[in-house]
Amino acid sequence: MNILVSPRVARVYGARIRNLDPRAKLIVPSIRDGALTWSGDVAAADVCCFSEDLWQESELRQMVLPVVFRLERLKWFHTFSAGVDSPVFQLLIDRGTILTNSSGASAASIAQYVLAMMLHRVKRVDEWREQQSRREWQQLQAGELTGQTVGIIGTGAIGGEVARLAQAFGMRVLGIRRSDRPAKHVDEQLPMRRLRYLLKQSDYVVLACPLTKETERLIGEPQLRAMKPDATLINVARGRVVDEPALVRALEEGWIGGACLDVFEQEPLPEASPLWSMPNVVVTPHNSGFSPLNMERSMAIFLDNLDRLVNKKKMKNRVLHAGP
Repeated sequence: MNILVSPRVARVYGARIRNLDPRAKLIVPSIRDGALTWSGDVAAADVCCFSEDLWQESELRQMVLPVVFRLERLKWFHTFSAGVDSPVFQLLIDRGTILTNSSGASAASIAQYVLAMMLHRVKRVDEWREQQSRREWQQLQAGELTGQTVGIIGTGAIGGEVARLAQAFGMRVLGIRRSDRPAKHVDEQLPMRRLRYLLKQSDYVVLACPLTKETERLIGEPQLRAMKPDATLINVARGRVVDEPALVRALEEGWIGGACLDVFEQEPLPEASPLWSMPNVVVTPHNSGFSPLNMERSMAIFLDNLDRLVNKKKMKNRVLHAGP
């Protein structure tokens, strides 16, 4: 088996890959004098492990990916990400390539981000910082999460971990998921048709759903107006799940209390966006999922599936349909 991997994966995980398949040949890209080179015959690649480090090394990524997507022999493409809404993923599937993702690998990091944003709001951290900058000693009536309600749209790996942490803080958890399968750590599981009920009940609304035709622009003016006037919207899904102009109006006119946004319709967020300067908005650069622990989690999924492929077993995290 010929497996295309990043230099780091070859160095750190090469021995584990060969333990699973002693005949495996690793094809490793590198850049020398501005040109892309390979340690083997890239046209012979059967498998590509698209790891987080390859994504972060922008020059290598920009040169490698166009080559990978043209590989005619590629049988399996594994991506470090959970989201597969880019059209190129569907092109791979349509071509007959097996696509697997790393759903669950970044759940802990993203869920902790969500709880950090909730605590940031309820504990009035910005106001404490402003007082500190003025050397002002003024006690604030900060609240707590206990007894408040969080509505989670999408209770998969990420939303489920948000629910678990929220319950640990004594919160009431409402959850919406496409499947009828019961979600753990959810006090009330709801179908999508009960979205308005969830919005009206929730002090925090967390978007953790995949971007699909059904979820694109899921949160628009009617939904934002249904939320409590002091509620906070937290988006760790995709920017296009929200009608961004409607959200700007909602924040400007006080339909909702605030928003914590890690994803946007256009990324990077344009400098002219009013979201940058709104006092009731926290903007982060699509960064909630990054953690030094993610690489090992994602590679554990890849290695498990490599073992399954070698032994002709059903693979996990297989994506049958990609794109919005």
